[in-house]
Amino acid sequence: MTGDELSKQVRSGEFFHEEDFSGMDCKGIDLSGGIFNEISFDNCDFTGANLKEATFNNCSVKNGIFFQADLNETNFIKCNFEKADFKEVSTEFIKFIESEMALADFSNSELKGMCVFSDSNLDGASFVDSNLDTAVFNSCKMQNVDFSRAVLYKATFYNCEFENNNFLETSINLSGFFDAVFEETNFSDMDLTQVQFYNSNLKKCNFSGTKLKQAGFIKASCKGSNFDNAYLEMANFYEANLSDSSFINADLKMASMQNAMLTNSDFSSASLYQAQMENVSADNSIFKNADFTYADLSHAEIKNSDFSNANLFMTNIHEADDEKTIWRGSKKSLARGTDPIRLKSEQWGKQ
Repeated sequence: MTGDELSKQVRSGEFFHEEDFSGMDCKGIDLSGGIFNEISFDNCDFTGANLKEATFNNCSVKNGIFFQADLNETNFIKCNFEKADFKEVSTEFIKFIESEMALADFSNSELKGMCVFSDSNLDGASFVDSNLDTAVFNSCKMQNVDFSRAVLYKATFYNCEFENNNFLETSINLSGFFDAVFEETNFSDMDLTQVQFYNSNLKKCNFSGTKLKQAGFIKASCKGSNFDNAYLEMANFYEANLSDSSFINADLKMASMQNAMLTNSDFSSASLYQAQMENVSADNSIFKNADFTYADLSHAEIKNSDFSNANLFMTNIHEADDEKTIWRGSKKSLARGTDPIRLKSEQWGKQ
């Protein structure tokens, strides 16, 4: 069967089941609305083909070529796209469900309007120079994926696994990573303004010099990560694990860090102006030359920490546990100590 013959049968309303169309030349043909079940399209060339609203279920399309094909609202379910070529595809509402997509190439593609990748393996895939606008990735394996120079706008990643990824010159804006795994990933010098990393594993990641204004790290594990010189104004670290991390010279103005774990971390020369740090656990940490002007350290655990030469003007250290804490040169007298009225109210509330 030829590609043209296949197109005619699709237009006549035929369904296809357990066929082998491997190597078929499908360039420029119209398969829109077609239904294909357990079909082999290995090594097929769909360059410029119209696959709009077609459904492929349990099909093999290894080494398939979809260059500039129309894939709007196409559904791929349990398909194998190993090493498939999707370069320069411009599409909306495409769905890849439970599919094998290792080494697939989406470079220079436009994926807009809720394109969905769910429960799929994208190990080694390429999104170089691509535009992912409101794309959704759910429970995908994304190790070794290359996002170089890609634009991620309002993209959402749920429960995805990342490792050895390339984010060189990647633009990520208003996007969210939820329950993601990102260990040892390099985000240095990127613009991640308002990006959310909710409950994600970010151990030993590099955020040095990164723009993270209003970024969210709620309940994230950033243990051992580097935030040196990062711009973190109004960032949210509520209940985050930041132990063993470095924030040297970081800008954390008005950051929210309530109930965060900061033990053994280094905040030397960091700006923590008006930072909300109630109930933080920051034992054995370094805050030398840090600016805590109007910051709130109520009920903070800061035992054995070093606040040498820190600016504590109007810093609230109500009921902070500062056993063996070093305050040399910090002018602790400028800070606000325990408020007896507040303390009485807190003690009454515990009765």
